[in-house]
Amino acid sequence: MQTPFIPPLASGLAQADALFTSWLQECADVPAVQALTPATKSGLLTVLQHILADTGDINVDHQDIWALLAGATSLQFGLATGEGHNRAVVVGQQLWAESTVLGEATLPAHRILLAIQSGMATELEMDELTYLLEYVVSQAGDQAEVVFGHGLNPALGESIQVMMLVSRQ
Repeated sequence: MQTPFIPPLASGLAQADALFTSWLQECADVPAVQALTPATKSGLLTVLQHILADTGDINVDHQDIWALLAGATSLQFGLATGEGHNRAVVVGQQLWAESTVLGEATLPAHRILLAIQSGMATELEMDELTYLLEYVVSQAGDQAEVVFGHGLNPALGESIQVMMLVSRQ
């Protein structure tokens, strides 16, 4: 499947809507799409919007998301925020435990996309990034391709927020 055309200056919201609509149309017979409910559609669209709105230092774009969505027979997604001394541990565990799974969760992960934001008061540290990546990979499957982005969000203060997409085939 070819990446849908997205105007270069489109907002994160417009990009998310275009990707989501294209995925629904092109993958209508895929179990992950068939498992969507109004609540999971809304949740997935929210995660896509958050990911695409971040224009951080190292960001993921609509092509990264489309590469993940296009081949997915199963999809897992989530968003978690944490603060304090063990914020990466809290976020990693919350992200996995409270994520939504569409389709078969027992398949090994094919692609993992993480978009991480940290506040400017306490930026993401390398050991936190390492922990988050290793934790999600250990839960999803160690053969997956991993793409991640990081940006600063002043509104987060001392918190970190992580958005996750996991595809399975």
